[in-house]
Amino acid sequence: MNRMTDRSRRLLGRITALALFLGVGAASAAPAYQMPFPCGQVWRLATWQGHNPDRAVDMNRDNDFGDAVVASAGGTVTTARDLGDTSYGRYVVIDHGNGHSTLYAHLSGYRVIVGESVSKGQRIGSVGSRGTASAHLHYEQRVSGRAVSARFNGVAMPYYAVVFWTSHNSCN
Repeated sequence: MNRMTDRSRRLLGRITALALFLGVGAASAAPAYQMPFPCGQVWRLATWQGHNPDRAVDMNRDNDFGDAVVASAGGTVTTARDLGDTSYGRYVVIDHGNGHSTLYAHLSGYRVIVGESVSKGQRIGSVGSRGTASAHLHYEQRVSGRAVSARFNGVAMPYYAVVFWTSHNSCN
């Protein structure tokens, strides 16, 4: 029995090594991202050519200053930083594993610290106007540090457009 177990372990190790070498398997799967707002809220999402970075999304609605910003997916906080009135201003980055991360910028404040584990739907901060912008959330889904086209509930966001989207984050 032990001999079979050892043989099975060696075979599994070889299969895993081959999968990693070929770049297949769970390592390439993106998280099931949700909107970065509580369930049921409707937000205006805007994208345009020349936005920096190109695949970033600006999200706002009337009187949104101070509204809750929640994690799009579970992960670990890798950045919680205040750049003052430049660039992103106050921002948070969450690592979701396998090279996937999200960035939340122009926050009026954040409620997380570097190294903290967060759950999907957990409040991480509030919409603000820090940095070089009026009140809105600057949001990015990233792969290996580079912004990619955003998806919510498995649906691709249209670029370059303005759309209204309802959050289903942590709906029961």
